[in-house]
Amino acid sequence: MSCQNKATFHVQRGYSFREIEIQCGRTDPWGGRATCDSCFDNQVEMERINAAEANIKADNETSRASGHGDY
Repeated sequence: MSCQNKATFHVQRGYSFREIEIQCGRTDPWGGRATCDSCFDNQVEMERINAAEANIKADNETSRASGHGDY
C-alpha cells in the first residue's frame, strides 16, 4: 500500500489510554491492518485490501495444511 497517511489508535496503558499513530497499511496494535480514513472511505481501495487479506489467509491455510507455519 502506497498511502502515507496515518491511522490513529487508542491503546490501553494502565488505567488510561494512549494515542498512537501508525502508517496506513502497516500492522495495527491488534495484529490487523491499519487503514486510514481516506482509504477506508474509498470503496475500490477497500476491495483491493480485502482481496489481499483473503489471499494472505488462503496462503496461510495452505501452508498450515502442508505442515509449515504462517508466512
